Amino acid sequence: MALPTGLVPVLVFVLTVGIAVPVTLGSHLIYRNGNGAFGSALRIALLEASVLYLVGILVIWAIAGGLELWEIPITLLVTGVLTLIILVMLPLIVGRRFIQHFRPVDRETALRFATYGWPITMLMVFGTFIAPGGLVHGDLLLLGGKRICVAGFCGIGVSFVMAMVLEIVVAVLGPGIVGLVLYSSAVRTYERGAST
Repeated sequence: MALPTGLVPVLVFVLTVGIAVPVTLGSHLIYRNGNGAFGSALRIALLEASVLYLVGILVIWAIAGGLELWEIPITLLVTGVLTLIILVMLPLIVGRRFIQHFRPVDRETALRFATYGWPITMLMVFGTFIAPGGLVHGDLLLLGGKRICVAGFCGIGVSFVMAMVLEIVVAVLGPGIVGLVLYSSAVRTYERGAST
C-alpha cells in the first residue's frame, strides 16, 4: 500500500508550514518566557516538533496495517530527516549568516530573525508546490513537458526539475532575506519610537 497521491499536498504542507509555524511560535514563546538564548529555545521547539512527527508516523503506521506495511513509516521517517536537513537546518544556518553579513548583529539575533522569516518562506515554498494546479487539480509533481534523465532516473520533466530548483533556492535563501527585512523593520520602528 502506497501513500495516496491526494495526500501529497497535505504532506508537503505539514513538512513546510506545519513545522515552521509551530516551531517558530514555540521557540519565540520559550525564548520570551525563559532566560536562555534563542538557539536553546529553537532546539527545544524542534525537539518537540520531532517527537510529534514521530508520533504521527506511528499513528499512520498503525492505521495503515502495522508490521505488514513497514515501507510507509520508513518513507515518512526518511522524508522527515531530509526535511530537517533541507527545509530546517540549512535555511536557518544560511539565513543567520545572510543577516549577519548585511547587518552587524550577534548570532542569536540573526538566528532569531531568520527563524521569524522561516514560516513566511515555507508558505512560499508550499505555494510554489501547489501553484501549477492548486489543491484540487495537481501539483508540481504533475508538470508535463520535455523529459530528461537526472542521476539515473529517466522520465523526469524539465519543468519539474526547474520548479524543484526554484523551491530549494527559495527555501534556503528565503529565511535570510525575509529575516533581514523583518530586522530592518524592527530597527526602524525602534528608532522612530526612541526619537519621539
